[in-house]
Amino acid sequence: MSALLIPEPASGVGDAWLSPPPPAPREWMAYFAHHSRSFRFAARFMPAPQRDQLARVYAYCRYTDDLVDRAADPSRAAIEARLATWLRLSQRAYAGERTEVALLDRVMPEMAESRVPFAYARELVAGMDMDLHHRPYADLRALRVYTYRVAGVIGLWLTELYGVHDQRVLHHAAALGHALQLTNILRDVGEDWARGRVYLPMDLLQAHGFEPSDLGAMRAGLMPIDRRWASLMEELMAVAESDYRDAFAALPALPPFFARPVAVAAQVYRGIHDEIRRAGYDTLRRRAHTSIGRKLWLAARGLVVSADRRAAPSSFPIPDVRRYGSAASTRPGWMHR
Repeated sequence: MSALLIPEPASGVGDAWLSPPPPAPREWMAYFAHHSRSFRFAARFMPAPQRDQLARVYAYCRYTDDLVDRAADPSRAAIEARLATWLRLSQRAYAGERTEVALLDRVMPEMAESRVPFAYARELVAGMDMDLHHRPYADLRALRVYTYRVAGVIGLWLTELYGVHDQRVLHHAAALGHALQLTNILRDVGEDWARGRVYLPMDLLQAHGFEPSDLGAMRAGLMPIDRRWASLMEELMAVAESDYRDAFAALPALPPFFARPVAVAAQVYRGIHDEIRRAGYDTLRRRAHTSIGRKLWLAARGLVVSADRRAAPSSFPIPDVRRYGSAASTRPGWMHR
């Protein structure tokens, strides 16, 4: 991240300096439900205390994103400053110091008490900084640095928050983050283009005969969405599917109360791939989404998968997830294709 910082808020000023303001405690669950219908749907399969805890973590992660995408002052310098100060206050709260920012004073101590490494919060902020200074990703390896930071670390965070610290299980938890974020990217190509961002790997775009400017042309209806585009979407969906399969291997090692919503969320998100196909691969002018009936059917499939406790995480050795941070996405062991 940039070294630019704003002066630290004085002790006791609370969250008045933040823009936009973070959600208040009474708003955390509604914030969760509003910004992520699929995850809120999956969270219904959790006991209330753990569901509330998940909503708090989600509120922290989503608000960190909002500091970039919904900032009242859109200047890069102001956003960099707020991100840096948000991270600094997060670390203080993690260390047990009160910040008078309710979201930090609840989420960070819970993170510390559960032995969740603060590095995950630091990586998340680094991912938001990547959006602020967005540059096209040369290939999948480069994209996975981003998907690790904005999604993989959340899987790691929640897995450790709920008491699982085994490194092989954490590997699979990060894989789910990669899968979910890639599905998001494929669903939101047009919306991202409108915001000046292209997340599709440049080498794959070119391999299928596209330049980044072609995305704008297809969105405007000046180019057809043809077989080349369908082939590109299928190739990237196959990458996501590989990560989903990798993630499912860890389900038997998770507490049942957590395995159920993880499996439901994964199945619902995988279902977006079928919706993309039904839409003729047009993710430039429309946003694929699953109906409530389809979600219920996919949730049932997820519950069946989560109930199978016979499988076990892979036994192959992996590096220590908590120590190597976002470098995970660039190590050969994390690239299966």
